[in-house]
Amino acid sequence: MSDPGIKISTTKINGSTCLWYKHKNSNRRLCIYLIGGGMLKYPKPSQAKEVLGLATELDIDFVLPYYPLVHTGHTLPDVYEMMYVLYKDVLTQYESENVYFLGGSSGANLALGLISYFNDKGEGVPMPGKVYAGSPGSLLITDEEKKMADKLDKTDVIMSQKATLSVWEGMTGGKKVADYMESLQLGDYTGLKDVYLSFGGDEVFTAAAESIRDRLEQFGVHVTLEIEPGLYHAYAVMPLVKDAMPGYRRMKEYISK
Repeated sequence: MSDPGIKISTTKINGSTCLWYKHKNSNRRLCIYLIGGGMLKYPKPSQAKEVLGLATELDIDFVLPYYPLVHTGHTLPDVYEMMYVLYKDVLTQYESENVYFLGGSSGANLALGLISYFNDKGEGVPMPGKVYAGSPGSLLITDEEKKMADKLDKTDVIMSQKATLSVWEGMTGGKKVADYMESLQLGDYTGLKDVYLSFGGDEVFTAAAESIRDRLEQFGVHVTLEIEPGLYHAYAVMPLVKDAMPGYRRMKEYISK
């Protein structure tokens, strides 16, 4: 894996590897790519290669964190703390408004959850310039959300309410975590300016889409909400079919603009 214009290197943050893709000609912008998978597996080689392609195409530096795996004795809060330390390191190299979060599935949940974590820490770190969250998972709260999820259970080909709870059990080890880690609808998004949310119209996580948008807007965040009819979980960061490609292109346009 190489590119003549990109320097690839690794660092350790709180004991976890981070893979950096930096343009040899200095770049003012950086995107932190948060891979999905429930914090149960490291990024695949194909994903690491995809990030190289994004760095080259979008003319943005990237960092791909291999955050702690929750089935190796780590907890979900360990993942948050590692990402917090990484983010503070990033801020020594880039202005906060030029730092972007890009995440899919549990990585999208983490991308938004980190904003609440930063606020919870109370250390006054500036927020990233924007967040792209593709199909962020979130535990449901209202009866309306749950009724919608019951309908979407019948069309979702990847996830389900039952699978979501099973993955969540694995991510937390059955331990209680902060409410904003469980449900993005309860987050504190103070200081965040811009978010792009995307959901597949057939996926169960769409049940919380409007609630998450509304919560973000309560904190003055500019939100773009994309719900694509007939599409599946995390389609915009995982374009497995032709119909998903427009969403993938919109994701890249959002990150690059």
